[in-house]
Amino acid sequence: MTTSPSLPPLPLPSGITSRFITTPSLTTHILEAGCSHNHDRPLIILLHGFPELAFSWRKVIPLLAADYHVVAPDQRGFGRTLGWDTRPYASADLHTFTVSSLVRDVVLLVYALGYTSVHCVVGHDCGAVTAAMCAVARPDLFRSVVLLSHPFNGMPAPAKELSQRQSSAGEDIHSTLLNHGRKHYKWYYSTPSANADMLHATGPDGLHGFLRGYFHLKSGRWEGNQPRMLTGWTAEELVKMPYYYVMPAESTMPEAVERHMREESEEGLRASREWLPDEDLAVYVREYQRTGFQGGLNWYRVRTAEGGQYTWDHEVFTGRKIDIPCTFVSGKLDWGIYQEPGALAKMENGVVCSDFREMILIDGVGHWAPQESPEQVAQAILRLAGGIQ
Repeated sequence: MTTSPSLPPLPLPSGITSRFITTPSLTTHILEAGCSHNHDRPLIILLHGFPELAFSWRKVIPLLAADYHVVAPDQRGFGRTLGWDTRPYASADLHTFTVSSLVRDVVLLVYALGYTSVHCVVGHDCGAVTAAMCAVARPDLFRSVVLLSHPFNGMPAPAKELSQRQSSAGEDIHSTLLNHGRKHYKWYYSTPSANADMLHATGPDGLHGFLRGYFHLKSGRWEGNQPRMLTGWTAEELVKMPYYYVMPAESTMPEAVERHMREESEEGLRASREWLPDEDLAVYVREYQRTGFQGGLNWYRVRTAEGGQYTWDHEVFTGRKIDIPCTFVSGKLDWGIYQEPGALAKMENGVVCSDFREMILIDGVGHWAPQESPEQVAQAILRLAGGIQ
């Protein structure tokens, strides 16, 4: 069941180990702690976002491992996990990156680990999309769920799957955004050039400089983050978001990041190095230099493809809520929680979650809560998990 490709060891905190688990879908690289070979400790699964890795949970894993077997995989398309479609942009089979495929990866990993129940599945950023779908599709297997940064907006009706390009007023979002000199990052991430743009960033310090800027700008340490509720999915509202979400129309993502970073002080960057030191950032640089970004970008291509050709599987679950106990956690300075207007309220008021337990927005923290504030994230997970019998 275990293989070990020849890669340098990761700089992991004491108590976290790294190994490879072979399943029918992937050879999945995992980080884990609190391993229970006789499976007498409840299992917690941690799913990372973009552009992240299992490594992004390094500060949270030890805080959960006293009572739980904690596993964080490099998901399909990321890091050291093998077996996904690595063909170039035009050739990759996007059906292998659908949300159902990602849920299948998690289910197969759980069984390969020897478990038939997951006490809590936790997802951050786009990993929260997978975690929410785990909860919707397999409430018998996943007993509770914590979502970070990306609220669950409900399982869309089929007609809505076809209207992501349209605003609530019926306008074509992309055309209208371009009229404002802007474009949405999810559709940029779906373009053929996005991978090379980021991998070969031409700004100061290349890829290292781009990732430093990207992590910094989305954190609570950038003073430009003053997020607020948007009134609707309209171009006029979306242009209020920073360039890392709604980009200048002619910019690549590294160029959009560099435009904000021009004004940033060294003092601001020092604050970000407190939660993401250069030696930890170097892990992301090395891993993405080796793999590129296209595997993760394929997730966005699935979600933005016209006609819902890769999201038809959602129709099976039309009308379903998250019925297992659910908690939402993010930083108060995270613009990501307002990306889909109204989603937070729908979680909290029961429209899309029938057993919503807690909404936690952490002061002074931005998008990267598991790295910026691991203690509070771990406490939220433990409170939810501890209340499940």
